[in-house]
Amino acid sequence: QYVLLGRDLAPMIRNTGAMVQDAFKTGRRILFEGGQGSMLDIDHGTYPFVTSSSVSACGVPSGAGVPPKAVGKVVGVMKAYTTRVGAGPFPTEQDNDTGEYIRQKGKEFGTTTGRPRRCGWLDVCVVKYTADLSGADELALMLLDVLSGLDEIKICKAYTYKGKTVKDFDPALMGKVECIYETLPGWSEDISDCKRLEELPDNARNYVRRVSELISRPVGIVSVGPGRDQTITTRTQIKGLV
Repeated sequence: QYVLLGRDLAPMIRNTGAMVQDAFKTGRRILFEGGQGSMLDIDHGTYPFVTSSSVSACGVPSGAGVPPKAVGKVVGVMKAYTTRVGAGPFPTEQDNDTGEYIRQKGKEFGTTTGRPRRCGWLDVCVVKYTADLSGADELALMLLDVLSGLDEIKICKAYTYKGKTVKDFDPALMGKVECIYETLPGWSEDISDCKRLEELPDNARNYVRRVSELISRPVGIVSVGPGRDQTITTRTQIKGLV
């Protein structure tokens, strides 16, 4: 049985390193995609609650077998809120009705085990840290629709540690800080059918704008649902409205 399966798979087994190198040398476009949250990075994450590899854009050259200069434009993909799987520091975690609302609406459960993910408000200190680490040129703000229905939405823009304000993320301090939140008004409208930023409710658009300001990068993509057609991707719109 396995021999038959092997025969079917054999034509598809290639030296992928050589394929990627050839594509790079001939000027073809290559899309690299990371598979885990950046705080799980072995070198720059919240050690020891990390994975065994580099999951930021820094890990692309070694992971894919290409030179560092092969990495051109970097898009930082982020959720409109923060989640974490398993143990580890999570300053903005909401172990309450808000966290449960986000978990249920965002279907934040492990794809294999079904384990509930921990959910909380967006921590822009973490996002800015990882965006700087990966050299993100712009952001893709996903799952914005999950926040619909909340009366107010909070963003962590700094921390307090031993009575002092800390604006920069430090993995070593994450279990010891308190969050400084900025509170924005929420929205009740269903945004899943919006095709342009100007179709979003004012408060949703203001949230996108504020995220962009706090992380110091343009938001180039906004997702308003799980479907491929539920993604706002026009940079021109974003430059004009955010």
